[in-house]
Amino acid sequence: MNLCIIQARMGSSRLPGKVLREVHGVPILQLLIERLSQTKTVTKFIVATTSNPEDDAIETFCKNQNIACYRGSDWDVLERFYGAATTFGAGNEDHIVRICCDNPIHSHHVLDFVVNSYHHAGVDYFSNSNQEPDFLEDGFDVEVTSFKALKQAHEEAKLLSEREHVMPYIKNSGKFSLGWRKANAAYLFKLSVDTEKDLETVQRIFQELGDKPDFSIDDVVDLLKRKPEILDINKESTINSGYQKSLREDREVK
Repeated sequence: MNLCIIQARMGSSRLPGKVLREVHGVPILQLLIERLSQTKTVTKFIVATTSNPEDDAIETFCKNQNIACYRGSDWDVLERFYGAATTFGAGNEDHIVRICCDNPIHSHHVLDFVVNSYHHAGVDYFSNSNQEPDFLEDGFDVEVTSFKALKQAHEEAKLLSEREHVMPYIKNSGKFSLGWRKANAAYLFKLSVDTEKDLETVQRIFQELGDKPDFSIDDVVDLLKRKPEILDINKESTINSGYQKSLREDREVK
């Protein structure tokens, strides 16, 4: 089983409530799931949110859309992922896919590319992104790991950065085999939604590609080569700023 867990919460400090903000007239969370739902590799999608009262809205949304939802720790996202995986039946032979909800331009083409690459490589972890400087496809990030590796990370990870961001222990402990490959080598953009300007940028991309609703990462690269001025909208945004903040404030928490 390939279980895709989408992390989502309303309490973003830079763009509160962003996961239910609309892009192209559709809430980001709904748009993301719709764009990924044509996958040929994922068995089930789960939205993993927090037990905070503000995230009641996400649980209600999921119930209305008939989407599986798990609620867990606010800050310990690794614990939240492990809880979601075990609650929905993941075991030692299964695989966990991590997607963040702030990626409304995401594509099932990229999702399937990464999942298939993971299985072909036979490693404990595979991604197209989240490893500077060579592997960054921000907005199309996919991370895949074995349930066994996730369980071991949940049991052993002690640092704040490892708990908050799910995969760093697997990537950095030296205990697991890793693989990386970008879906499009020319992709160099910051297109996840963290700020109002990021939201404006992806709105523009959807407007430009409106005649092709199932657009891929290749279509986005082609568009931004033709109209690089779109990137000026959010040129002040930086990739992985949340993780960098965690590293600056890192400490043992478990």
